[in-house]
Amino acid sequence: MSGGSADSGGSGSGSPSPAAPGPMVLRSQEAREIFQDYADSKAAADAALDEASIRMVQTGPLLAESLAQYAIARKSGTALPLAGYRNPTFLIPDVRSGEGYPRWFASFSKREGRETDRTAEVHYFVQDRPGSPWRAAVGGSALTGPEPAPPLPPSVRYEEFAAPLPDTKYPQDVVRPGTPMLPALDRAAAGAIRMSGTAAADRRVCDTLAASLTTTVPGEPSPAAVAADREFASGPFTTGLRSYAVGLSGDGLRRDYTYRATDAGLPVFRLESGGSLVMCTLTRDHRVSAPGGDRTVAFTAGSDTDVLLDGGRSFRRVDQRGSVNALVELPADQGEPATVLSGNGYAPQILSATGVR
Repeated sequence: MSGGSADSGGSGSGSPSPAAPGPMVLRSQEAREIFQDYADSKAAADAALDEASIRMVQTGPLLAESLAQYAIARKSGTALPLAGYRNPTFLIPDVRSGEGYPRWFASFSKREGRETDRTAEVHYFVQDRPGSPWRAAVGGSALTGPEPAPPLPPSVRYEEFAAPLPDTKYPQDVVRPGTPMLPALDRAAAGAIRMSGTAAADRRVCDTLAASLTTTVPGEPSPAAVAADREFASGPFTTGLRSYAVGLSGDGLRRDYTYRATDAGLPVFRLESGGSLVMCTLTRDHRVSAPGGDRTVAFTAGSDTDVLLDGGRSFRRVDQRGSVNALVELPADQGEPATVLSGNGYAPQILSATGVR
């Protein structure tokens, strides 16, 4: 399947064309104003760790992530890294496909100072009822540009894990070996994004993805995980993510990963190919335990988990909860596997952590 940017247009030739769209849910200029107000308000709230202000412009999983970041920053006495958003483009449904409430639109944008990156930030905005404010509910990222990705330095590669370790100078979760580019979206002539006619069924892929990623290492995948895994193409956010988890188990600790889909009712956009673009939101419960009587669990000093555990302490067992997103391409042919285009599974935002001594 050929890739395309967030602005790609045209209609697919491999599936019937949908009915002509009605007026868009909102005008592009209105979306731009909502987006800019969000970007400005978020920057101010992040700088002040202001929970009341961030609640005005965020909701859902994105708000939970911000509140966790604020709590961790206050506890560690550190400031959040601040960066604005630039060059937004918008995915705006028509009124017919977005009839009723909540209403949605999405944006693709660049991080300030990283405008030439291949990656784009993805935000889904929701309006719960007529006259209520638009707020950002889910954030993620996608590979949208054709430029060569900056090479990861050798110091952050563990070749035997088949996946690089995170490095703060590079996108942690988007540009990895084999990362697919965002496919072309199906835009009507008026600019509206055509929507999937089977959104509820399409979103079930998120439950399947959660089942495929749920695993214990060291250990063999469960039959349910093996069956679910067959529904996805191999790639950095499926087979690569599991290889990374297996590699971590070389320290002799046991790691239990349990993923659950949290259906946020997000819109499902139609692709030019006739397939669908689904944003999955999941929670990841990650238990790390030390077998035997003489081992303990500790986390890197200053990491989110270490801060939540009061820093520098070791435990027999640690339970984390993290917030995970994954952008999935569903093919038009239901017999073909889905492709996970991007996700933050390598470094999810930690929402909570508890330790047992």
